[in-house]
Amino acid sequence: MKISLVHVLVVVLTMALFTGCYDRGIVDEKDFDYSLPKVENLAYTEQGNLVKLTWGIPADISPAFRRPLEVSIQKVENGIYREIIIVGVEGTSRDIEIDPSKTYRFVVKLAGYLTDEARETGKPDRVYSEGQVIEIE
Repeated sequence: MKISLVHVLVVVLTMALFTGCYDRGIVDEKDFDYSLPKVENLAYTEQGNLVKLTWGIPADISPAFRRPLEVSIQKVENGIYREIIIVGVEGTSRDIEIDPSKTYRFVVKLAGYLTDEARETGKPDRVYSEGQVIEIE
């Protein structure tokens, strides 16, 4: 099978067409001035098939966030994401049922919404802190 000059030109022009099809302004727009701190003093206790996660809500939360905040817990069972648990009204603990024969990882993040005054058009109003991880084997 011979590759003709026409085939090569079609491929090159197609590649050039697709590389030029993005909005540089959207790609460069990375500024976001709001962040949440991590939860404090994250710990757990395990008793049988129940794990109790506990944490503290930091005091240094920007007034740009609506209160109360939430805590998001991602439950990973044997390496598979099983569910996301939301703890509302700035709760500081959660009991979670587990199977003691399996391994678990819990990723705990503080979550909040920006106030109407702080929210910018085209930017997310839901913000998460960096996650903290607890592993249970």
